[in-house]
Amino acid sequence: MTNFYFWIFLGLMILPLVAVVWNPARIYEYPFFTAAIFAIFVFPQAVSLIRFPGAAPAHAVQSALLMTCLCLTACLLGYKLPIQPQVIARLSRGVNEQRLFHVGLIFVACGYWFGHLISAMDIEISQTGGWTGRATIYGFFQQLCYPGFAICLMTALRRPSLTSMLSALAAAVVPMQVILLERREPAAVLLVTLGLTIYFRRLSRPPRVLIPGIILAAMLAIPATATYRSFQAERNWDAIRQIDFVGNFKQFLTDESILESRNAAMLIEATSRSGDYAYGAGYWNHLVFRYVPAQILGEGFKESLMIRRSGEGQEREFATMDYTNPIGSTVTGMGDSFQQFGYWGCLFFAALAVFFRSLWQTALRPNALFAQLLYMQACTSAMRAVTHWTLDFLPGFLYSVLFLGAAMLYAYSSSLPKTRVLRRPRTHPRIRGSPRLSNGSVQENS
Repeated sequence: MTNFYFWIFLGLMILPLVAVVWNPARIYEYPFFTAAIFAIFVFPQAVSLIRFPGAAPAHAVQSALLMTCLCLTACLLGYKLPIQPQVIARLSRGVNEQRLFHVGLIFVACGYWFGHLISAMDIEISQTGGWTGRATIYGFFQQLCYPGFAICLMTALRRPSLTSMLSALAAAVVPMQVILLERREPAAVLLVTLGLTIYFRRLSRPPRVLIPGIILAAMLAIPATATYRSFQAERNWDAIRQIDFVGNFKQFLTDESILESRNAAMLIEATSRSGDYAYGAGYWNHLVFRYVPAQILGEGFKESLMIRRSGEGQEREFATMDYTNPIGSTVTGMGDSFQQFGYWGCLFFAALAVFFRSLWQTALRPNALFAQLLYMQACTSAMRAVTHWTLDFLPGFLYSVLFLGAAMLYAYSSSLPKTRVLRRPRTHPRIRGSPRLSNGSVQENS
């Protein structure tokens, strides 16, 4: 069954990508860019997992591939469901673009300032490999540089001027600095922001040959991430220039490596054995983890807001299988959605598809700047829902809603020019549309 599920997954992945090659503009729509993420990130991992399952039993590999097929299917079928008209109605209001540009400058300034604070401090690293302490708060506000860059770039394209162009260039500095540290997410944010901003402004499709090239380049680059980071930390620029990306990719497929897909298979296996499903508690707990600062409100208060789960069953099964996730690796969206609801967890991706289709239809309206900006920022959260965990989508999306919503409240000001709605004069139902005579009377039709 392992090979059967793999070929099903391959077919589900190739079909939308063929549609993208036929119509390159579709790469910006949810199921199509999600299929590209599956091709870039999940496909090589699936090949390596089948060849080198490691501690994962054969049925765990099968379960992981089946869950992958279900999640990708949910993305494709969910996009066929009806859109939500209330989303269109609430996100398509016009704004004062000058005021929105002011907010973009403030966001960029926050990115610079908090980035400076981070560079001047010793960052504490948790046991799982992430930041902890004050650096998490500074990093939270440094992320404002990304919506700030999107706003400045949008302004530069819609109302070109020396100020807007220079602001867009300055706003791109912080994302470029982070990309040089080989952070995959900022690179995706920058690429998506550039592509979507140009598309919303000019409706110009990306070149057909560019999309397969980007997918192939990203597929080759991701396995070399760890090598790049080690050389970058040593400032060994000559070694960076000599990295063999093709050789690294071949080694990734032919040798046993650290695999997020293996983590997913082991998590699915441990959850199946223990029956210790979270039933959505993980989504609430992750929101509390991301948005309640223990440094300010206290660790005890933060813990009291979380839904308590023992997790002893899964821990016991992991101990039985003698497996722990490597530090810095994730369990993918397939693994953690299964942990929440079993195979029904794939419906999370169907819900995202319905929402993104509604948001996309709104963003295509010429003055729906809020929907366009929200779509750009939400795309990267949707990518992380595949590559990292679905738990990360809601906090990332809430971040965009909070700050972009505040920007729009400022831009939805009374300074917007008021327009009068002209109403057509009421006429009698029987004579509506009847021709008028020269004396102004109405001629009735016989």
